[in-house]
This record gives sequence, C-alpha cells and structure tokens, in this order.
Amino acid sequence: KQSVFDTKDIALSSLQQSAFDSILNFWQTNDVILLHGVTGSGKTEIYIKLIEKTIREGKQVLYLLPEIALSIQLLSRLEKYFGDKIGIYHSRFSKEERVEIWNKVKDVDKEKRYQIIIGSRASLFLPFSELGLIIVDEEHDAGYKQREPAPRYNARDAAIYLATLHSSKVLLGSATPSLETYFNTQIGKYGYASLNERYLNTPMPEIQIANMK
Repeated sequence: KQSVFDTKDIALSSLQQSAFDSILNFWQTNDVILLHGVTGSGKTEIYIKLIEKTIREGKQVLYLLPEIALSIQLLSRLEKYFGDKIGIYHSRFSKEERVEIWNKVKDVDKEKRYQIIIGSRASLFLPFSELGLIIVDEEHDAGYKQREPAPRYNARDAAIYLATLHSSKVLLGSATPSLETYFNTQIGKYGYASLNERYLNTPMPEIQIANMK
C-alpha cells in the first residue's frame, strides 16, 4: 500500500475545483451541503480530497453507502490513498468482527485507530470520538431506511443529527437528489454545489424512450 494521504495524482478539473471550493466556503457558516453531480462527473475525487483534509486535521471520517454490497472499486481506490486507516463495517459481519472494528474506531492511539469507516447505515452507531466529516453517498437511496427490525430510521437524517453531536460536517452526494434534500437547498437550509458535466467532457449516454404499450 502507498503511504497514507498520497493523493498527488488526483488533479481536479476546473468544475471539480469550483465545487470543492464551494463546499469549503459553505462549511464556514453551515454544516450540511448537497453535491449534485451527474453520473460520471467525478464526485469521488472530491470526496477523497475532503477526506484527506479532514484526516490531516486529526479527525475521523464516516463514508456511508446505501448497500451492504460495498463497491470493490471504491474500496480499492480509497485504500490506494489511505492505506490501513480504512475500516469497513456492515451488519453481516460476525459479532467478533464487529467488536474488533468497534475497538479500532475508539482506540485512543491514533496510529492504531481507524480514521475512515466505509459502511452501511449500521456504522452510524460506532463509537467515534473525533468525527469530522460524514459523507452520505447516493443520499436519495431507499437503502438508507431501516424498516425492520427496530429501530426504524433514515440513516441520512440520522447522520445529520450525529454530525450535530460531534460538530462535524456533512456532505450529501447524488446525481438524483431526494426531493426533501433538494428542497432544503432551495430554502437555504443546506448548501448546494453542482457538477453538471461528466469528467473530461465524456459524453452523456444516449437515452431512448421506449413505448411500453
């Protein structure tokens, strides 16, 4: 594995840099911002840069994904930059595995502690001590809603509340934001940053409308 925080090969495009700067500027006064980026626009590169900044400040990052089947490609990319500072957590782990991760999240020794947790909604309940950033990727996804068994909750909304307890920042990412999140940006409750072009000007996929009648 490469040394931790080795992100020099990530060069943000002008659009990505503008969105990155907008996020940092908004966070000076508020805590929650929506990154609205079309599919393939390069949201992950912005996530990585924000993770790096947060870890350099000595704080932890929670990266939420809606499904237990975590993206192997995403994990390999993050491990390339952050090495063994990353832990993975979801409800299908055994009790022994979950206890091990729990202890590595709360370890007082920062060299042994997980600085980044990538996980499903269950990872909200890990014992973070210095949580600085929560990324809720695909924030619109119904997989964030816990229906059965109790407790029943929406992990996106719970993440925003968790952030208030830690005075940390929240980044909601989506190509198709939920109506309530988008509405909150319109009334000024949440910040808003957009990426309306695909990375390196890759053309959008052709869309054909099929008459199902």
